[in-house]
Amino acid sequence: MYNVGRVTSILPTFFNRREFSINQVVAPMIHSILKKMSSISFRYRMMIGIISCVILPWIMTYFVSNYYTKDVLVERAVQQSENSLRMIEISIKQTIDDIMYISTFIQFDEEFNKLLKSYRLIDQQSANAEQEVVLHKLKISNYLETITNIISSTYVTILLDNELYYTNYPTYAFNPLQFYQEPWMDELKQLNNYETYWLGAHPNYIREESSHSPYLITMGKTIKNANRIQAYIIISVLESEFSQKLKNFANNNNHLFYLTDENGVVLSGINKGEIGSRLPYRFSAMNNYQIVKHQNQDYLLVTQPVSYTNWRLVSLVPYKETIGNINIATRITIIIQGVFLGIFMFVLLVLVRQVTQPIVRLIKVTKEVERGNLTRRAGIKGNHDLALLGHSFDRMLDRIEEMIDQIKYKEEAKRIAEFEMLQAQINPHFLFNVLNAIRLNLTMKGEHDSSELIQSLSSLLRMTINRNNAFIPLQEEIEIIQHYVKLMNFRHDQQVTLQLKIHFNTLNEKVPRFFLQPLIENAIIHGFAHTAGIITLSAEFNPDNYLVIKVSDNGCGMDSVTLAKLKKWIFQEEEPNNTPNRYSFTGVGIKNVYQRLRIIYGERFHMLLESGVETGTSYTFYIPKE
Repeated sequence: MYNVGRVTSILPTFFNRREFSINQVVAPMIHSILKKMSSISFRYRMMIGIISCVILPWIMTYFVSNYYTKDVLVERAVQQSENSLRMIEISIKQTIDDIMYISTFIQFDEEFNKLLKSYRLIDQQSANAEQEVVLHKLKISNYLETITNIISSTYVTILLDNELYYTNYPTYAFNPLQFYQEPWMDELKQLNNYETYWLGAHPNYIREESSHSPYLITMGKTIKNANRIQAYIIISVLESEFSQKLKNFANNNNHLFYLTDENGVVLSGINKGEIGSRLPYRFSAMNNYQIVKHQNQDYLLVTQPVSYTNWRLVSLVPYKETIGNINIATRITIIIQGVFLGIFMFVLLVLVRQVTQPIVRLIKVTKEVERGNLTRRAGIKGNHDLALLGHSFDRMLDRIEEMIDQIKYKEEAKRIAEFEMLQAQINPHFLFNVLNAIRLNLTMKGEHDSSELIQSLSSLLRMTINRNNAFIPLQEEIEIIQHYVKLMNFRHDQQVTLQLKIHFNTLNEKVPRFFLQPLIENAIIHGFAHTAGIITLSAEFNPDNYLVIKVSDNGCGMDSVTLAKLKKWIFQEEEPNNTPNRYSFTGVGIKNVYQRLRIIYGERFHMLLESGVETGTSYTFYIPKE
């Protein structure tokens, strides 16, 4: 080990050998460099700045760093790793605390437990039993959704007796009863009310999530009363919740972090391929670090236990990198680096300011454009490469503004023309007034059936007279198709029943006018072929904040070949055929409805079309709420 006093004695000699004036040497050098760099490209200016301000200080401090000992550097690396592991452990402990909170809430919250037990009070033989069961499960799901908001992508399963269960995920993705087939359920049964079983990393049992999140970390608890098992609580969290915390502290690709169990099996890591493998090292509680072989290199291994579990955090840092990169252990190194870096930092600031001024201006303009202000321009003067880039950027913004104006004009004109076409054939004010007079006359004479039909036709005409609002509440759109079905039943002498399954919170949602009528008309004419049938209309909001509207019938349907041709014709990107169907109510077909909604809602809107022979046809619209 070197003597620090020896390094201190070298410093006066080092500075006394070369006496020079900073003002006399540095200032002319900077002026000369700036004058020469003003005519060369940006790349060479940055290269000169890096060489002058980084390489030279690094070379000078390199000789000083040789005075430090390996033990000091290793101790600093161990301390750094321990600090990182402590921070990771705090972060992981927070996630574990959240999981424990969820399980404790389910186990001990009186209101929630009363809600669980209320299922047994439902009379399964009553006429409303099915609605009461659905309402009961909905309340449970709302409770689970509320308490699981603290952790993203948390899957909670509550298993009761008689194969009863509750989850916060769709059971079509995974049947919770399969947990009884798992071998670890035997260990879970042996636990008391205050013990927790940590399963560790295992494959994701939610099929839709397994592609991008292949692993879960699961905790299980048992609720017992008088040694009788009442329920199992199984809570799973995406393994990425833990691996992301490890990635946040991995400052480079060589620094490795692992979360392992007591046997060294990897539960979470930066590399997904290592999950489930076993680290071939012995973890000793006596030594706070050890040097091990990993991938044919020497690594510095540091471990840290994780609270509430028998897990531990493992840090692996390349040994050579530890020795070579940590060079600031004593005051002498800080002083020497400060002297040299101070000189070269001054040069670097002057050069970077000169070089990056156009870039800073471009960044400011780019941020303004990102916020929606397309009127800002860079206005960089000169003929160098950054100025040319600024000129091109300005011309691009000019072109974008022109294209946006053109697109807005074309799209608005297209929407107006399409809506005008939709209403062009059903806008007779005079006929509407005459029909009202006829309806009143029939009512006075007691012919109520004919009066109701004319009232339905009058209502349809009234809804088409006002062209000011392209959007109406879903409730009004439903009234339109109710009147339409009544008229079609009268016209074709058939009994088509319209069933409504509308969630109450969707009734006031604004939708485009007359976008459901063509689907109802298609079902009556093509699906039932002038025979009786049932058309079902449902509307609800899904978890992704989409308004989901489904129109289905139990008509003749179509085979797969016909369905494929129909999909190709509807979903193709070509312009729709604007020739109206003179025999339909609005003259607008399903293809026009789809392309109209695509114009209004953009790429986020999509539609599903399903059909089968003798099973009917269904159309499902996914409309973004905003």
